[in-house]
Amino acid sequence: MGKNIAEAYMRRTILATLAAIAVLTMGLKAQDASFEGLYSNLPQPSVLVPAVPAPAAAEAQPQAANQAEREWLVMVFINGVNDLGILGFADKSINDMEKVGSTDRMAVVVEYGIMGVDGSAGRNLEFQRGSKTIFVTRDADAGRITSAPFYASNDGDMGSAANLLRFVKRAVRRYPARKTAVIIWNHGAGRLGISYDDVSKNHMEVDQLGRALAQVKQLLGKKINVFATDACLMQMAGVAYEFKDSAEVVVGSEEVIPGDSYPYDAILGPLSANPGMDSEALGALIVDAYGAYYRADVTLSAIRSSALPGFVDRLNNWVGAVRNDPAAFAAAAAKDTVNTTYNFTMRDSKDLYDYLGKVRGQLAASPEVRAASDDLRGYITETLLVKDTGLPSVPKAHGLAIYIPKLRYNSANYEKLAFSRDSLWDDFLREMMEERLKP
Repeated sequence: MGKNIAEAYMRRTILATLAAIAVLTMGLKAQDASFEGLYSNLPQPSVLVPAVPAPAAAEAQPQAANQAEREWLVMVFINGVNDLGILGFADKSINDMEKVGSTDRMAVVVEYGIMGVDGSAGRNLEFQRGSKTIFVTRDADAGRITSAPFYASNDGDMGSAANLLRFVKRAVRRYPARKTAVIIWNHGAGRLGISYDDVSKNHMEVDQLGRALAQVKQLLGKKINVFATDACLMQMAGVAYEFKDSAEVVVGSEEVIPGDSYPYDAILGPLSANPGMDSEALGALIVDAYGAYYRADVTLSAIRSSALPGFVDRLNNWVGAVRNDPAAFAAAAAKDTVNTTYNFTMRDSKDLYDYLGKVRGQLAASPEVRAASDDLRGYITETLLVKDTGLPSVPKAHGLAIYIPKLRYNSANYEKLAFSRDSLWDDFLREMMEERLKP
């Protein structure tokens, strides 16, 4: 199923996005936009591509860089080259940022690639050739983006980790700051990747993104303070672990993120008022603002990356205890255990805390497994998580998902991850699948 999800994203085309326009009023969510049934038999659209003046990559002159070091630089990589751009969600997020804008102590910079619909009666598809880098300024016009771009490039593949890195370099050099936040805005598919560009057919795999963030750390000379994914299904153990050496706090959602995305005004407002806040304070602010905005049926958590090695140690201890106890291994591998564990829209992404509890609940004996389970669950809630939405409507979501396939273990990209190298989880999954195949 995981491979099919990734392929479905890569197959999205301009033709497909016409279907998205038709469902604009349906309250569509960012990740669970399953349009495959709407794609067939659509007429060929006419696509208007606005010309980009030469040179292909040029820096605008009107807005001079302010070299005074700020407290925070917030960088948002907005990939709207897909249905999210057509539905207006990308523009809305930037307009929300403009409600606050940059200040002398906080710079907000956006890399913006967009696909949209022109104003003609034929509603032709229209997308900018390449991408633009915008310094976000405050305005009261919620209907249009008034912040001026200071850089434009024809090389605007928004599914490229290299372009993400180039954007960060531009922003960091132009707007130096003591603390940095990097946010990727788009579709997410957990362990399969993020930032799907429907024109280039490219996306960032998790290991590629990890390497890009490692280069950002090298550029900064220290960790990114906050790395956040404004994209669905990304808060998985294997994903967060990839960034443990590059970011102090990792923010993401176990579940889908609605099309309205993060409430940027509710995040940037308090940050501009209190720019002295540290990494964990900003991570907690993002989680709290998100939970307050949606109130129900969403998840978001902030992970303390320094706690990830200890998390893997405890997970490995749990796997070892289960392997050494036949009754515990049978309970952990049982189809009923896996099927009843709380899962998210991508069904092989399951809440780890809930899974551990399901296994533990079946063991009257097995003191080593029960102790390892209690230790790991306690570590997740008390040490690993800085903050979790913890909404009553999703009581079984505890802030961290993990890959547990139902039928087949897909190792193609999972074993590229540092998590597979350092943890025993991939070995455990293989053994679990073998157990299920026994007559």
